[in-house]
Amino acid sequence: MNMHINRLEGDKIQYVAERQELEHYFDKRIREILKEEIPDLLKDLSKKEWLTKQELMELTGWSGRTIQNMRDTRQIPYSQHGRKILYPRKGILEFLERNYIKPLE
Repeated sequence: MNMHINRLEGDKIQYVAERQELEHYFDKRIREILKEEIPDLLKDLSKKEWLTKQELMELTGWSGRTIQNMRDTRQIPYSQHGRKILYPRKGILEFLERNYIKPLE
């Protein structure tokens, strides 16, 4: 990016870019971000909204007994009709986010 440099008082430097240069830079950067993000967004759109116990086990690595215990203690959301139990993907991901523990730095 070609920027014009103006010296200010002391050792401060001010960079001034022309509008066209800024538009080109941001257009390029937005395209890069979209290339990175769109595939993941499309994958998310194709995912099922409701998960079976087996799908939940694959998603989280939890055992069937752990899932049942978490359901029984109302830690995770679920929907039940008769014997059929389904788990909302969004609710499970929210549960994981709420319980995320940041590593020490």
